[in-house]
Amino acid sequence: MKNLTALLSAIIVMGVATPAWADCEMRPTTAKEVAYFKQTFAVLQGALPAAPAVWTQKVREESVEEFVCESAPEGSFDVRVSATYTYHMPKEESDRKYSESRRVGKEIEKLRELPPDVKSEYQGWLDKMSVANRASNKAYKEGDKKLAGQLSDEADGYSQKGREVRGRYWASIQPKIDQLEVEQNTIHYGDQAVNVSFIANEHYAERINPEEASELTFGKMPKGNKTGLKVQVVRVIVEGNMPERDVILKAIERDKLARLVQ
Repeated sequence: MKNLTALLSAIIVMGVATPAWADCEMRPTTAKEVAYFKQTFAVLQGALPAAPAVWTQKVREESVEEFVCESAPEGSFDVRVSATYTYHMPKEESDRKYSESRRVGKEIEKLRELPPDVKSEYQGWLDKMSVANRASNKAYKEGDKKLAGQLSDEADGYSQKGREVRGRYWASIQPKIDQLEVEQNTIHYGDQAVNVSFIANEHYAERINPEEASELTFGKMPKGNKTGLKVQVVRVIVEGNMPERDVILKAIERDKLARLVQ
């Protein structure tokens, strides 16, 4: 029970993935490990770039692990510093980008409208469908269920013909709509948040989506992940929309992070 309590405490404190700690006896973190964590955290925090003009920065606090696997080498944990940078977009810029997004949206709506010739053909099939439906309803009321069924099938056929006409047109404009939607998705208005993480000795590296995040790596993890109480590798993850993400990425002092690796 004591080991289980220790395991749960470690998971809650640091958010460690359960598989990394499964089926192991736990030991308290040593005084040297605690000192290493605090020192490394402070150094990483000091390497965070200052918030640019009209941006704000908020650093998230982290706590050292209280317990680690008894069999794990000294210092077998990550040290992570995370911060959120928020770009407070000026109202004039936000309004302009909102107008751009609306313009693109209206262009998409206009493209989806059927042109006169296609609309005429499409409406022709809908008119035939309506006539067949009315005739089907009349036959059903008069007790001729067979004829009613035939006319109902005929109406479905006309409806399908109409959908095919509309579908062919929509398929022909879809490449243009795809382009416009990509353009619209790159127009962001209002405050924009960019999340930054500096991770020292990341033992279980998380994958990123290149469309949503950028990364930098300094140093190299030693064989067997035996890092000891030294910063062997620092991984930087910057998440957010462009171009704001790029602003923070460029503000990171790469030389400073490279010097942290021992």
